Amino acid sequence: MTALERLRHLMQPTSMGLFIDWDDIATAYGTRFPSDYKDFLSVYGSGEVDGMLSVFAPSTDPHLPSRHTSRLPPDVLDLPEVDEWNDLLHAELYGPADIMVWGETVEADVLGWITSSDEPGTWPVAVYTHGGEWTVYDCTMTEFLLQLLTGEFDGNPTGTRLFGKGGAEFTTD
Repeated sequence: MTALERLRHLMQPTSMGLFIDWDDIATAYGTRFPSDYKDFLSVYGSGEVDGMLSVFAPSTDPHLPSRHTSRLPPDVLDLPEVDEWNDLLHAELYGPADIMVWGETVEADVLGWITSSDEPGTWPVAVYTHGGEWTVYDCTMTEFLLQLLTGEFDGNPTGTRLFGKGGAEFTTD
């Protein structure tokens, strides 16, 4: 059973997912996206998990009023604290310019992928805890959400009460 199939048992989709022209998105972003993320958006769309964690969709419209999947903006990349990592090896391997943001929490945690590989299916998840540092999780986005809800991490990777909650409601934007 895939992570998405397991996730669907814990978090029922409340509406139709999104249809996205992934070829247009790949051209606009200059990269392809992980297949589990594409599958997640086709089932759930963009929205919020229990009002605590937002999942963004990519967009080719720069004037969209809502948040969308994106790189960290240049003004954020200039902040020295955004280059803090909890593991020295990760600090040597990655930088904030490698991050593609796919979500955030109400606690101001940033959720993204480290996109330093040409293979999107191998991109690990990185979480920047508010006022803290980046932590890398060797899993896909859907595996991350699943492990967050089931409490399978050694500790809570976000500042939310979703950790180990077991189930959640997903509401679309």
